[in-house]
Amino acid sequence: MEMFVWNMAISFQILFIILSSVIFAYLRDKSFRYYMLYNSFLLLYLLSRDDYTYFTFEYQVAELIGFRNSEVFTHILNFFIQIIFYHFYSLFALHFLDLNRLTRKYFFTVVKILRALLLFFFVFGIVTYYLTNSDLYISLYTFLYLPVMLTIFVLSVIKASKYSDKHKHFFLIGVVAYVTFALTAFIGSFVPSLNIPLPMAFFYTGIVIETIFFSLGLAYKVKLINDERNRVRNLVTRHKHQQHITKLQGLLEGEEIERKRLAQELHDGIAGDLSAIKFNLNNLKTENKITEKGEVLDDILVTIDKSCQQIREISHNLSPSSIANFGLCGATEMLCKNIEQLYHIKINFTFPEEQLELPKKMEIHIYRIVQELLNNVVKHSEAKTARVEILHEEPYLLITVKDDGKGFDMRAVSTGIGLSNILSRVRFLNARLKRDSSPAGTQFMITVNLHHFLENAEAENSTKNPLKTAKKNS
Repeated sequence: MEMFVWNMAISFQILFIILSSVIFAYLRDKSFRYYMLYNSFLLLYLLSRDDYTYFTFEYQVAELIGFRNSEVFTHILNFFIQIIFYHFYSLFALHFLDLNRLTRKYFFTVVKILRALLLFFFVFGIVTYYLTNSDLYISLYTFLYLPVMLTIFVLSVIKASKYSDKHKHFFLIGVVAYVTFALTAFIGSFVPSLNIPLPMAFFYTGIVIETIFFSLGLAYKVKLINDERNRVRNLVTRHKHQQHITKLQGLLEGEEIERKRLAQELHDGIAGDLSAIKFNLNNLKTENKITEKGEVLDDILVTIDKSCQQIREISHNLSPSSIANFGLCGATEMLCKNIEQLYHIKINFTFPEEQLELPKKMEIHIYRIVQELLNNVVKHSEAKTARVEILHEEPYLLITVKDDGKGFDMRAVSTGIGLSNILSRVRFLNARLKRDSSPAGTQFMITVNLHHFLENAEAENSTKNPLKTAKKNS
């Protein structure tokens, strides 16, 4: 029976050395490195429990240092290997239960104690070897090392029960069984009067039980690590997306500021100069100071009128005050009527009956998208009619611009400045753009999720004004 359980324990150790090595290589989590080292030294210890292996090693050492010294050396080494695998097991347990993050002061204190014990028993092993007194080493192991490790074990169980995540339950059941069976095996080996049958079978059984429960905890721990990685990855992606949106917003806001500046200069500068020229020419004509070539003068006045009208149109397109005065639907309706008058293209405009209450930034970007799409209709489509639709289906806003023009090859079309501006604004709105073109016409459909846009806007405001958000929350 003892040999069967021993073979099972050996098989489990080899399996988990391989498994923990692979997991450590994949996750780079320290707990699995320590578990790999623990299993390696535990495997050495288990092999030493086989009489043939133990005495073969002792005889080989005896050829170098003599039989008496070899006996003492092997005996001390056997117990020091136990200290090593308990050392790595403790480090593994501390990391596996996340005590290195959750209770840092306790963690570093325990690590210092473990290192001190390892160093002390290494030096003490050398001393007892030269004294040829392995019993002294075993006595100190029994009455110093084991009580200290049991104290650390109990305190760590208490800390883990309080702070660690759900994977602790699998681990704690396994480690309690392991410690219980290991102590039973130790006491049974050194106190024969208790008449415990096959004491080492208890030790091997404890290893098997601990390994089974650890495998369950391992699966849960890997899940937790992957969940945390996914959470961090999502946060990084969200942060990058927010940075990209902020950059786009800066560019688009800068563009709007420049548009307003140019509109003001056109209105106050060139338009004012043309109006002054027209006024002076009208005075000359009224006072009959120009008698010849009256038709030429009339042509000049008509040209000036057209120039003034075009400048007003350009100024309005650059900075449409109608958005502030009439909202998105009103401004878009005026835009469609102006294009109809200037370019003689019939434009049907459909918009919701209820009044839309949208953020001004959103209204400006949607207006600019529609404006750019209608400019493309005028310049490239050779269309006779077009259709603009703004539909509201909570929580979505659907914007459609459709014409009956000649269409274009979507595979060959290049991303010009106009289309780039449209795509930038679509990204800023976190919207979806769908394009469709054929010889029968072209259609652009933009879908905006109003809830997502408002949530992102609130997140951005809270990032920019953390003090204001904190006051609001309080």
